[in-house]
Amino acid sequence: EARLTEEARIAEVARLAEEARLSEEARLAEEKARLDLEKASLAEAKALLTEEKARLAEEVRLAEEARLAEEARLAEEARIVEEKRLAEEARLAEEARRAQEARLAEEARVAEEARLAEEARLTEE
Repeated sequence: EARLTEEARIAEVARLAEEARLSEEARLAEEKARLDLEKASLAEAKALLTEEKARLAEEVRLAEEARLAEEARLAEEARIVEEKRLAEEARLAEEARRAQEARLAEEARVAEEARLAEEARLTEE
């Protein structure tokens, strides 16, 4: 009877040890599944971040392209304004030159008239 009790106790200890081993295996399998799920979730988050990074890089590229286009447009606008200013300056200088020419021609005509009048007066005397 003592031997049977001892065998029963040993069998119970073996059963409990096997149960504990199986329970630990199940816990480890559950932990592995949780870690695999977490790993998959992190991989998905990484993929989303990579996608967002690419989208932001494209936005930055487009913004830079737009900035350069605006810069070129403003430079062209400034060039046109400068051309107009120089053309107006040239027109005013030409106008001033012609006015000066006309004034000098008028002065020469008046001087010639005065000379002829003086000559006629001297001839008359």
